[in-house]
Amino acid sequence: MNRADEVARLLDQAERIQHQDLPRCAKLLDRISALLQDTDDPASRARLGVLRGEIELDRGSLIGAITAFQIARMDWLAAGRTLEAREAMLGRTAVMLAAGEYADVVLVVGRILTGIERGSVGDEDVATRLHVRAHQQLGSAHAAVGDLAAAVRHFDLADDLARRIGDRLSVAKIGLHRGRVLVADGLVHRALDVLCDARRELLREGATLDAAKAVIPIAEALAAAGTPVSAMELLERIAPTLEAQGVGLAERDRVLAEALLSAGLAEEALTRAASARDSFRDSGRIADLGRTELVCAAAALRLGRTDAAARSLDAAERLSEECGDVVTRDEARLLLTRIAHLDGNQTAVGMRLARIQSDDTTLEVNRVRAMVLAAWAATDPDEAEARIARASAEVDRLARPELRMELRLARARFLRRAGRTSDAADELRAACAMQPLLAQRPRATSSRGGLLAEASDELIDLLVADGRHSTVIEAWQRVRASKASAFTTLREHTAGWHVDDAAGSVADTDDLIDAARRRTTDPGRADAPDLPPVPEGPAVDYYVIGNDVIAFVIREAQVFVRRLTGISSETARLVDGWRHECHMVAALGATGPTSSRLDALYEVLVAPLADLLSDLELEPLSVAAHRHLLGVPFDALLDVGAPWRERFAPVRDLVDAPVEAAACGTSVLVLALADEDAPEIATEADMIAALLPDAEVHRGEAATSKVLAERMVDADVVHLATHGRFHAGNPLFSALRLSDGWLTAAELVDGSYPMHDRVVVLSACGSGRAAGNLVKPIGLAWACLNAGAAGVVASLWVVDDAVTVELMTEFYRHLAAGDTPRRALGLARRRVAASYPHPYYWAAFRYFTPAS
Repeated sequence: MNRADEVARLLDQAERIQHQDLPRCAKLLDRISALLQDTDDPASRARLGVLRGEIELDRGSLIGAITAFQIARMDWLAAGRTLEAREAMLGRTAVMLAAGEYADVVLVVGRILTGIERGSVGDEDVATRLHVRAHQQLGSAHAAVGDLAAAVRHFDLADDLARRIGDRLSVAKIGLHRGRVLVADGLVHRALDVLCDARRELLREGATLDAAKAVIPIAEALAAAGTPVSAMELLERIAPTLEAQGVGLAERDRVLAEALLSAGLAEEALTRAASARDSFRDSGRIADLGRTELVCAAAALRLGRTDAAARSLDAAERLSEECGDVVTRDEARLLLTRIAHLDGNQTAVGMRLARIQSDDTTLEVNRVRAMVLAAWAATDPDEAEARIARASAEVDRLARPELRMELRLARARFLRRAGRTSDAADELRAACAMQPLLAQRPRATSSRGGLLAEASDELIDLLVADGRHSTVIEAWQRVRASKASAFTTLREHTAGWHVDDAAGSVADTDDLIDAARRRTTDPGRADAPDLPPVPEGPAVDYYVIGNDVIAFVIREAQVFVRRLTGISSETARLVDGWRHECHMVAALGATGPTSSRLDALYEVLVAPLADLLSDLELEPLSVAAHRHLLGVPFDALLDVGAPWRERFAPVRDLVDAPVEAAACGTSVLVLALADEDAPEIATEADMIAALLPDAEVHRGEAATSKVLAERMVDADVVHLATHGRFHAGNPLFSALRLSDGWLTAAELVDGSYPMHDRVVVLSACGSGRAAGNLVKPIGLAWACLNAGAAGVVASLWVVDDAVTVELMTEFYRHLAAGDTPRRALGLARRRVAASYPHPYYWAAFRYFTPAS
């Protein structure tokens, strides 16, 4: 075979495997390039250039791609093939699309179409193929700038032409683009049909790499349809395939961040989005960078990081304005307006609203959202009422649930300012009842969370301000219901998602997609959580709203409330300072017996409640925290015998106090997994065996999850002495190390570990930590409580091993003597404090109950 025939054969082979194996295709191109050295064959060099450009584009190298397409165009012209030269030009416009130069794409592709018409005589098939590609690009460009009707027209024309010439691969790719348009238009179930049909067509055509990439828009549609866990699982599944093919994972990370945000996992979403942002910045994809900045902003808002969110929104607005992405630009402008309003900057609010409403390119739905926002921001009652009336008519016309929710919020604020608090409360109750209609979209509309969370907080705030006993009770009930439902929602959204799951086969991916689609069509009933009855108490329930902290005190089945005004930022600073102090004491030792930060936290959180708590004497007090207050060692501040509590309620020495309930004959199950990093765990297990000879102890390889599940049914107390890890991104992935692997919080609540009425002792670092950005304090301790435990002993921070053994020794000594677990822990803390007075040593372990 001569050189020309070999080159032609290899080019044909490269074109066949281009959509299946990028690394192998790239090696073939290098081989062809070597064969073409010192030859005069511009047509073959042009084919080589087009293939190399497409591969570079798939790999994310825009500079490499545009260079290859430019060289291919020159070679086609040198070969006298002007029509094929237009194909190379369409390769360049594909690079422009990837870079986000949408307006330029429309202009340049229009000129290319004119050139195709002139050069199409005698080569209709090639001309038709180029028309398909040109109209596909025009559709993508129009969709990106929000002109969905024009996008659909171009996709329809491209689809008709592709079917006419039997180009099934192009038909499938057009289907992917059409599906994305449907997602953007809110028609997610129709989008799923189109996207899945397109993916099946790609598989039939052997384009396995394109089929893998098709999972990304399918996952995006699933997250929009309210099933983010399915989206997360699919995106994790395809990651190795994309990485092995050399395709950049930035788009996958952006969509995964949106799905995580939909599931309420803001910390993890921000990490993923930041990774995607860096990749898009490095590769020069301006439009994708703008969209990712918007996701970063939404995640930062969920975490209460307003300054970081504003910076990302400024960047998103500028980037999207530059490339004509009006969808992202409008969203950024609206969120910036909300932030300005929350900051009280009415001048900025007015300027931003005027800019949105005067811009002819603002999308209709966003113009209506701006009208609602203007009604919310209006200070004059007559003006606000008129704006609400105008916005209401537009919202009714568009019939979108999220717009109805925003309008209800605006109307409630107007009614509250007008003094009609009862009507405002009814409007907010109706807004909260809309939960089944709202998918958990990634858009964040306030610093506290999404629309539902915003409506709930508004209602709680209004009920507390009303001050009547009935409204205070309802406010507390809604706080408790909100915290309870948060665990259920997160568990449902992440059930079955294994963060370390490996890639499966194509068939497995298809099964996942089919199962996910069934869940979107039959999501089940999403009932609002029941409002709980008021318990006897005593208990304190803290709730953070804006810069205030609301403290509910429950005692004798009555609810009392204190609004601790303006302390949220200060307490957050003190909690961060306390964490830093713990790190310093662990590394360098204590410099004194007390902590000024805990003293300050006592003064702002506990002292204002002294009149409601001072007569409790020896009664144990349950404390339920919220957000950053989860890091406060409330047992140290409020438990019986704690030095701070004695400031307002002096009590007798606990050693002389009567035993609350006998615990003699308590059976204990111990699982202990010691290693060279934690040798004291073995000492701890030996200690329990010595104090409680009937204890069932499993050490080392015998400390398995199977033993835990099987033997805990016969135990009153379950003691787990091992390593622990807290997963900030998804607290349900927080885990305990057993000999057969990590036991996650998600697995603890799946029904395999019956903890009903048992006390669980988690002698592991950070086992009492929880995610401060979620409504409910979710972590290992709360997983045990949700699995039915009556109480959990767990630590809020990494504790000293030797001191932990001493504290646990005292705990079990008092437990063996008949003290209740709560009282035994309090006595153990006091004994340790006598030897190690700084709270770092003795205040870490808390006794958690369902009330806390």
